[in-house]
Amino acid sequence: MKPASTHEASASATGYLFQCRYALLAGLQAIAKSPQLEISIEKFDDVGFEVDGEPTQLIQTKHHVGKLGNLTDASVDLWKTLLIWAKRVAEDVEAPFRIKFVLLTTGLAPDGSAAAFLRMRERDEAAADQLLLQTAASSKNKENAAAYHIYATLPEDLRQSMLKAILVLDGSPNIVDVGDEIARELVHAAPRDQVDHLVERLEGWWFGVVIKALSGAGPSAIPVLAIDQRVDELREEFRRDALPVDYASAYPSPTVVAELDKRPFVKQLRRIEIGPRRVEFAIRDYYRASEQRSRWAREELLVGGELESYERQLVEAWEPRHAALVDELAPGCPPGEKVAAGQLLYKWVENEAQFTLRSVRDRFLTHGSYHILSNRYAVGWHPEYQSDQDDASDGGMG
Repeated sequence: MKPASTHEASASATGYLFQCRYALLAGLQAIAKSPQLEISIEKFDDVGFEVDGEPTQLIQTKHHVGKLGNLTDASVDLWKTLLIWAKRVAEDVEAPFRIKFVLLTTGLAPDGSAAAFLRMRERDEAAADQLLLQTAASSKNKENAAAYHIYATLPEDLRQSMLKAILVLDGSPNIVDVGDEIARELVHAAPRDQVDHLVERLEGWWFGVVIKALSGAGPSAIPVLAIDQRVDELREEFRRDALPVDYASAYPSPTVVAELDKRPFVKQLRRIEIGPRRVEFAIRDYYRASEQRSRWAREELLVGGELESYERQLVEAWEPRHAALVDELAPGCPPGEKVAAGQLLYKWVENEAQFTLRSVRDRFLTHGSYHILSNRYAVGWHPEYQSDQDDASDGGMG
């Protein structure tokens, strides 16, 4: 039983992710024609479009992996959907005149089936109704029993108005193909070789917004224009002369903080007696800069020698300041004076140092990069910071 349960959970998760991903695609496609719309997920239906809180289009999504899930006249997918919509129509007879009901499925409607007669072309609602009534009367499928009953007991005029409002979109793209469709919608938003990275960032933002909507931590409906705005922001980040910023608000987990707390850059800070709160900020900036730089490198967004040139700027700005610090200390001065001198140099990094890497001026990048340099002893704060490196090489770091 366990493998079946695992497969069921996987299929359910894939279906839900398909819902969310399709909602993003639908939102992108609606930007030009219907920018006033808002998107909801699991509110009125799997996916819904609404205006001022009232639904205008309800979409049931059916995703299948490894099988077609064809929409025969006794299909569970079809009748589960009809049950939901028939209940709505029974409660609100005007609903079919205000709302478009869409069944989007990766399965196929066989020719001559009720679902086939409800496609966009060659529609025949009367033929579909006759087939559905015949199925409701003759089928022994217990899973569909409630749907058969409510459909058969709807007055004919309500059935006909509901069927006129239904649109079956069978043979739709699967979850992977929908990702490709999203990329095609965004092909002009970034250099061609960076479109996949833009899509990844857009989907990351989108799933975050959806989670907030579903959990009640954010609005239940997401404006189509919010998607448009996020695409505009990403388009700016992916200009050929720009670099996207992903980690400006990221925080390391407690486990990562504990690991980073053992690094040389933290030891350097403690040697000049920097307080625990400022050490926390340093760890945070180190984490953000390290993660961001690694992502740029993985995605090949940095051109030849760009990061090395940036680090050279940082080192060359630090060098005369550290040399002056050493020169200004009297030979044999007490340890406290050396600590105080190191603190002044580090304050310059915290409060004044600001270096731009291409288009990125974010504070975390300069400060975090200084800690990355400090971690390998390319820079330091204490006048004798290199003695820490000597201790490490002798085994003093443990």
